Amino acid sequence: MSGRLEIDLGALAHNYRVLNRGKPETLAAVVKADADGLGAVQVAKALWQQGCREYFVAQAAEGVALRADLPNAAIYVLEGATERSVATLQAHDLQPVLNSIEQCAVWGQTAKPAALQLDTGMARLGLDAEAVPPVIDRYGLDLGLLLTHFARADEVGHDFNAKQLERVMAVFRQLQQQTPELRLSLSNSAACASGVAPPADVVHLGRAGIGLYGGNPMASGQAQDVGLMPVARVYGQILQLREIARGSPVGYGSTYVAAGAERLMIIGVGYADGVPRLLSGQGHVFADGKSCAIRGRVSMDMLHADATAVDVSVGDWVEVIGSHISLDNVAQQAQTIAYEILTGLGKRLHRVYLNHPDKHSGTSR
Repeated sequence: MSGRLEIDLGALAHNYRVLNRGKPETLAAVVKADADGLGAVQVAKALWQQGCREYFVAQAAEGVALRADLPNAAIYVLEGATERSVATLQAHDLQPVLNSIEQCAVWGQTAKPAALQLDTGMARLGLDAEAVPPVIDRYGLDLGLLLTHFARADEVGHDFNAKQLERVMAVFRQLQQQTPELRLSLSNSAACASGVAPPADVVHLGRAGIGLYGGNPMASGQAQDVGLMPVARVYGQILQLREIARGSPVGYGSTYVAAGAERLMIIGVGYADGVPRLLSGQGHVFADGKSCAIRGRVSMDMLHADATAVDVSVGDWVEVIGSHISLDNVAQQAQTIAYEILTGLGKRLHRVYLNHPDKHSGTSR
C-alpha cells in the first residue's frame, strides 16, 4: 500500500485528559462513524484505560460492534429506539437516546433505562420542552440522562449558548424534583474546550468527539490553541520522481504549467484515500523538513508535489496530514470541517496504531 494512516493513541489519551480536566467520570467519548474513521474499538479501548466508562454511537449496529470489547461500558445510541431496533438494543444492553414521543412509546414497553434528548434550538432530534414531563409520566420512562446539543458552542460568548442552557435547565430542574439522580449532558468538544457548562450543582456528562481526535473544536484557530495534539497522520509514498522543463503541463486539465525547470514527486494517495480534490493547486505536503506545494489536480490515486528543493527518493514517505500539515489547515483549504476530512479517510490507507496508553500509569508506550 502506498498510503498510511497512523493513529496516535497516546495523543488521543492526552486529548481526553485535557478535555476532562482531571475528571474522567465527567466525560463520555463520541465514537460514532467508527470514531470519525479512526477505529471505534481501538479508540474506545484506549480511552477505557484512561477512565472513560461511557460512550455514544449514532446507530445500534455501532453499539453492537463496541459491546463485545467493552462489556461493562455504558453505550448510548443517538438515533434512539424504533420497533425494529428494540430487540437489538435490549440484547446488547444499549441505551437509546429517545428523540420523539413515538420512540418514548416504543421504549416505554421495555422498562429499561434510557436517555432523552431535548431540542433547545437546533430543530434536529429531540422533544420540545412542553412534551417532556407528560411523556415521561405516560410511558413510565426510566431516565438517567437528559441531553441537548449546542448549536454554537464553538463561538465563545455567543448569546445563543446561554439561551439553550436556560431552556434545558428549566426542564432539568423540573424533572430533578421527581428524579434527583438525573444527570445532564450538554457539552460537546467545543463546549468542553470553551467552558460552556451547567451550574456547579448539576451532575454533568460531557460528550467529546472531534477534540479527542485532534481537530480544533472551536470556530477559529488551531487544535493546539486549546492544548490538543494531532491524533491522525496521513502519509503517502513517493512512487516516482520526474524532472520537467519550463512550460510543461502537469496533471488532468493541465491546470498547472511549470514556470521553470522543476522536480516533481508523484505521491501514491489521492481523493479515493480522502485527500480532498480542493487541495489541487493550493495544498501542501511535508517532506525533508520542508513544505512542498501540490502541483496540478489531485487525482483519484495520486498527487503531484514540488520536490525541487528537497532531498527525497522513490519509496520515501511524505506527510499529507499530521504535525506539520495540520488537520485544521487541510479542512480550511478544502472549505470544509475536520470531521469531514477524518470520516473521509479511505479504507485503502493502511492503519497503524501507535503509543498504546499504559493502563496503569496513564502514560504512553
